Amino acid sequence: MSRTATIQLSEPIIGHSGPINAIVLREPTFDEYIEHGDPYTVGETEGGARFAAEKPETIRAYLDACIVEPKSTNLLSKCGVKVAKEVKAALIGFFRDEPETAEGSTASPTTSSSAAT
Repeated sequence: MSRTATIQLSEPIIGHSGPINAIVLREPTFDEYIEHGDPYTVGETEGGARFAAEKPETIRAYLDACIVEPKSTNLLSKCGVKVAKEVKAALIGFFRDEPETAEGSTASPTTSSSAAT
């Protein structure tokens, strides 16, 4: 059974079927991972420090495939950058071995946010 991540919105998105109070992502499937790969590349500096470089095209492909709610991903354009960052962090969290803790974000199943633009 695949995992899901839910981002609760403090202000709902108004869609054709009424208000949407949360964004729900499902874990990418095996086939999706084989097709798209990791949403980031890990590099290393000369001093040995590791860093991750995100791949925006891959992140977009996964979001298009893995957003369960809202049914139309076009509705996400009504959200602000805070929601975008939380959705991206939740998606990337599926690919990490341990929960993400940077900037207060988590890879936990539920996070809180605002849909203000």
